[in-house]
Amino acid sequence: EQGRALGHWVTTQRIEKRRGTLEQSRADRLEEAGFPWNGTKASSDKKWDAMFALLLQFKTEKGHCNAPTNHVEQGRALWKWVQTQRKEKRRGTLEQSRAGRLEQADFQWKASQWDAMFALLLQFKTEKGHCNVPHRHTEQGRALGHWVTTQRIEKR
Repeated sequence: EQGRALGHWVTTQRIEKRRGTLEQSRADRLEEAGFPWNGTKASSDKKWDAMFALLLQFKTEKGHCNAPTNHVEQGRALWKWVQTQRKEKRRGTLEQSRAGRLEQADFQWKASQWDAMFALLLQFKTEKGHCNVPHRHTEQGRALGHWVTTQRIEKR
């Protein structure tokens, strides 16, 4: 379909501009035409708001905002969106209003490996009602049982 091909072309122009590989003459022509480099603001806000709502739903269910790797909510990659927010904050490209909303939700800007495993433990507890994770148990491809065992050994 022609519309799909145009959408792909538009995305390519934005990526090339961001990477600095778009010829300046082409960038100038696009700017003269009023080309929106960041897409439409309203569309972007609507998508962000939808993902933020999924994050709040996740937090209500799990008690935290650290969506584990590969976590999907309603068919959408929440984990990737969370990583993107952290990356944009580090780069200074996250809108202040968005950062403020995330901070109000107790969003953690730096999720460590330990935090990620702890989030999996909380998820396990929510599902099973306890934290007695078998040593060889994995969650989302990660060795949660081994991690729990290590925490017990380090506590001694």
